[in-house]
Amino acid sequence: MRKADYILADKIISHQLYLSRFTAGEQKKILKLLLAMQTELKTKLLNEFTDYSKRRMLKLLNECTMVINEYYKEMQSKINYAAVAETELKATQKVFAAIGVEAAIPTSAAMKALVSDVLIEGSPAAAWWSKQAADTAFRFASQVRQGVAQNETVAQIVTRIVGSKKYGTPGIMDISRRNAYSLVHTSIQKISNDARMATFRENADIIEGMEQVSTLDSHTTAICMAYSGQQWDLNGNPIKGSELPYNGGCPRHYNCRSVIVPLLIPLSKIAGVELPKRPEGTRASDLGQIKESTTFDAFLKRHSDEYLNDMLGKGRADMYRAGKITLQDLVSGQGRELTLKELQAQYN
Repeated sequence: MRKADYILADKIISHQLYLSRFTAGEQKKILKLLLAMQTELKTKLLNEFTDYSKRRMLKLLNECTMVINEYYKEMQSKINYAAVAETELKATQKVFAAIGVEAAIPTSAAMKALVSDVLIEGSPAAAWWSKQAADTAFRFASQVRQGVAQNETVAQIVTRIVGSKKYGTPGIMDISRRNAYSLVHTSIQKISNDARMATFRENADIIEGMEQVSTLDSHTTAICMAYSGQQWDLNGNPIKGSELPYNGGCPRHYNCRSVIVPLLIPLSKIAGVELPKRPEGTRASDLGQIKESTTFDAFLKRHSDEYLNDMLGKGRADMYRAGKITLQDLVSGQGRELTLKELQAQYN
């Protein structure tokens, strides 16, 4: 990337910190609803589940499924995608203003269409919320049935659902909470990325492409390690030696922290204007602040073999160290993470 691109990338990454705080606020709203749902389900078990007959159990499970579905519908409605998109548009304008460029923004109609069609890993956000509701209802029913089969008391069955802090026993609601948090994070990241991409395309006269910037730490997935530094034109076609498909950009998976940043057409070509030279900046990593131009390859080479083994798994790490594979080889030509067996068959 050129100096102007680094400035834009730095501003966009900094904005991600604000987005993380916003996401935490949205997750609190969801937690409040999850706790209310948990209380209602617990009350139904304690007050209504006094007869272990099959008919009574089926009636109760049907009632609880309806409760779960209603709460998940409310959870979905709590996330204001339009507000997220609007905030992202304003933030992207400010990013460009930092280098003296007035960015155009998409039309209201374009943004309305974008917000109404939020896709996560190829499926609408609404479908993901429905799936989580169904999963929670299934786990709830399974635990109730297991408790009945083992002649447990109602209190013991309740513990299966809500857990026990006293005894350190997890309940199924812990799983539901983690999954809901991940969905909130991922859906906000998706709408944020889509709004940013729409702005990039609206400014095709000054933007020649885009690049993925992945977080430099041990929590980054193999997919985002492979995609780190990959570049595309505004139509999603790989450029400048990149090979991996754009595939909708970030988030590339649940809880993805990577971002897509713009690549400017040199300003000298646009208006005969050069940005003032500046020393190379830094970016955050688990090694502290390092040069902003550091690639993921260079980052990994500064760590121990043990670190690399933890990141990739020993088999893939051995192939990487031996030069048999690159980070880009960790995923297929369609952007799917390859297993060790697939890598060995292809590169050994």
